[in-house]
Amino acid sequence: MNNYIKRIPEEPSFKREGFDGYIVDLDNENVSITYEYVYKGHDKYCTNTKITHIYYCLSGEGKFKIKDDIYEVKKGDIIEIPPSTKFIFAGEMELLLIMNPQFTREGEIVGEDNDLY
Repeated sequence: MNNYIKRIPEEPSFKREGFDGYIVDLDNENVSITYEYVYKGHDKYCTNTKITHIYYCLSGEGKFKIKDDIYEVKKGDIIEIPPSTKFIFAGEMELLLIMNPQFTREGEIVGEDNDLY
């Protein structure tokens, strides 16, 4: 592999109750990319005061609850969640997550359990 071509790792970088995450190793410190194999969903509500989350649904379908609104998502949809916005998702999907700036736990607020199951 070279400096220009990046690959999703073969093994998950992390596992949650409802999805596995595969972090792509980028040289750019302003953005991070994670492939997420979602078999149930995010277990807890998430808010990050510093990061914009941009999800691209590669396959499958599910639901995102952003603030108090529920959105049905399917293959080809792009979901943009600005900083300081509470959200959760559920379903069976493959998601590509782009975060700007790059993910850190600073500013992360973990909320209550997922109520979309």
